[in-house]
Amino acid sequence: MPPLAVWLSIAFGIAATIAIITLLAPTAQRRDNEPTAEPESAAPSSAVPLGSTPAAVPSSPACTGLSGALVTATVAPSAGPLMAAIAGFEHAYYVARDPEAALRWLAPEAGIAAEPLAAGITSIPAGTQHCVAITPIAETTATVHLAERRPDGQRIDYLQVINIRVAEAGHAVITNIQRQGNP
Repeated sequence: MPPLAVWLSIAFGIAATIAIITLLAPTAQRRDNEPTAEPESAAPSSAVPLGSTPAAVPSSPACTGLSGALVTATVAPSAGPLMAAIAGFEHAYYVARDPEAALRWLAPEAGIAAEPLAAGITSIPAGTQHCVAITPIAETTATVHLAERRPDGQRIDYLQVINIRVAEAGHAVITNIQRQGNP
């Protein structure tokens, strides 16, 4: 067999093995682009300025395995407009379970209406915990790893890219939430 054919055969074999392992590996149920909720007790936040080492991950079970410039299950107003908008929205959704409070973090162009948002909040089982890891990639864009841990122990992860814009009086609002892929 010519040397190129040998290398191509090896590469094909490796790719096939990876594909089979990926298909056979157990995965948790994931539902992308569906918001979720958390009980009234939330773990403390650990806001970290960009370029510094992240603080300890909050003790919420949903935070296990998450890393980013900010990992939190609470509001993070001192973290800057980008992270504050994302953490604020998730807190309103999961902790406050308040559609009106969550809508205050969303720009009209985000395309998220009040009724579906409220339905999403009420669809989450009581006792569900959440955690969000936010990593800025631009001044108005971040990658987000959102995890929820349901009372039955099921964990659901969402990977997203979120964009914001700064509105009046410096209040940031989310303009787009896009599915990034599976964790």
